[in-house]
Amino acid sequence: MKRSVIMEQSQNLALSRLFENVFSLRPKSFEEYNRMVGSAAQRFLELFGAVSADFTVSVPSNLPFPENVPGSGTLFGSQNRSISSLRLQYFFDRGGLIVFTIGFEDGKTLSADERSAVNAAFGCFSRILEDVITANTYKKLPMVDPVTKMATMNAFMQFVGMLTATGRASDYTAFFFNIKNFKSIHKSLSYIEGTALLIKYCRTVADALARNEMIARLGGDNFAVLVLDEHRDYFINLIQNVVVKFQKDDRMLSFVFGATVGVCKLTDEANPGDVMMHITTAYQAAREKHAVMSYYDKKTGVEIMERKIILSKFYKAISRNEFFVMYQPKVDLKTRTLGGAEALVRWKHGEGFIMPGRFISVLEKDGCICALDFYMLDRVCTFQRKLIGEGINPVKISVNFSKRHLSNNKLVEEIIEVIDRNDVPHELIEIELTESEDYHDQGVMKDIVNELNALGVKTSIDDFGTGYSSLSMLNLLQLDELKIDKSFIPKSLDDDKSKCMIMLRGVVNLAKDLGLKIVAEGVETPEQLAVIEKLGCDMVQGYIFDKPLTEDDFIGRINRRVYEGV
Repeated sequence: MKRSVIMEQSQNLALSRLFENVFSLRPKSFEEYNRMVGSAAQRFLELFGAVSADFTVSVPSNLPFPENVPGSGTLFGSQNRSISSLRLQYFFDRGGLIVFTIGFEDGKTLSADERSAVNAAFGCFSRILEDVITANTYKKLPMVDPVTKMATMNAFMQFVGMLTATGRASDYTAFFFNIKNFKSIHKSLSYIEGTALLIKYCRTVADALARNEMIARLGGDNFAVLVLDEHRDYFINLIQNVVVKFQKDDRMLSFVFGATVGVCKLTDEANPGDVMMHITTAYQAAREKHAVMSYYDKKTGVEIMERKIILSKFYKAISRNEFFVMYQPKVDLKTRTLGGAEALVRWKHGEGFIMPGRFISVLEKDGCICALDFYMLDRVCTFQRKLIGEGINPVKISVNFSKRHLSNNKLVEEIIEVIDRNDVPHELIEIELTESEDYHDQGVMKDIVNELNALGVKTSIDDFGTGYSSLSMLNLLQLDELKIDKSFIPKSLDDDKSKCMIMLRGVVNLAKDLGLKIVAEGVETPEQLAVIEKLGCDMVQGYIFDKPLTEDDFIGRINRRVYEGV
């Protein structure tokens, strides 16, 4: 039998035994953890040629760090022996983090399967350490909220633990909710009045619960509730219509409060930390979808965890220049020549490529997309300056800017600063904006477009037709270019009388009357190209002419601008 096969079998056997042992462990202190898990980690990692394993632990600043858990330490070996290292991160349910740094002798690398096995093992070690930290942290926390006299998160989690220990957890559903509009109402009252209103709200909800159910205040206007399944529907209706009567001066006021809610059905194996994470995750999903309520499922949990990982890596990736630009050519349909390009972002992480579909929406929701947009603008300007310096005649390159930038009243100034710092002519840069349904945003966008146009920077609307107010934006903004989203492009001329074709024809004619250049995105087949040419579009982006190109390949395309045979 080959050595590699024997090695793989021994690793699988060791991993199997390790997990059997580790899952049976429930150490109460870090000393117990280090004795039990440290030796198991050493035996396991030695199979892969590791010579050391160190760790650092952090918990949220609002929680006391357990006295018997060190912030960092060594599981085995010595850092001095490690030449190369593997860094593993594990995020705790409540926001904490543990980082393992595993050292290897010089030249040692792990296969994908080996890395997967090591990741799985240390995820297990981390879960046990989290239990130690949780056990030693929450016993220090109060059980009653001093303001509302409701239960605290600590009491909530202990109640979940008691339900699991007594086999009753599967009879319950857990909720996380935030009171809608409470902050704005609170601001209209004095501090004492606002606090009194919150207390009355809590009392109203608590009085509606059964004796063996619970409401806990998590902080501010955020709450967690445990409700018997037989009362679940009743509580869902209740929480959207909580009526609170309140005396202010000589008037009796009546408030009706709704809520944004995350829901999770408990199981017999419910873990307090998991339950809190699941209802929080469901609540975050409801907020992001602008929904009243969202139920937790494993897919949602995976998405939220991946979001946390992406956000934790983002700024370090920026500083390491892990993001790079690919250039999608824009082709002039009449001359079949290169007429410009769009800058597309790609992320090459240490563990491989992260596709835009995984990180763009995450960064957009968090607001980090603004930093990425300016990073991309700087990269493009640097590239344009390089071409000019080498005597190459550049083409205009467009850079996408999120509507998140609309709250930045210095946006135009900052865009111009990047362009001028790189000494690039303004006409070589185009800013692509995403249409917005918000009327205030449209007014701000109008000012931005006018200012950029006055300074010689071209502007366009990206993915036209995918938003809510496309026609009003065309009327409002003095644009140079209109990009038609690929979802509007019919597959062939056979669709000539389809709704899609009729709408597209109307948009193209309208854009022409307004003097806009029309760019069709995502054209991939000769049939689609025939549709675009018949409509009279000016330019095309798509695989039928070129895929996104690296910097070097794009320079080659600039030097031979004519597309032949298409």
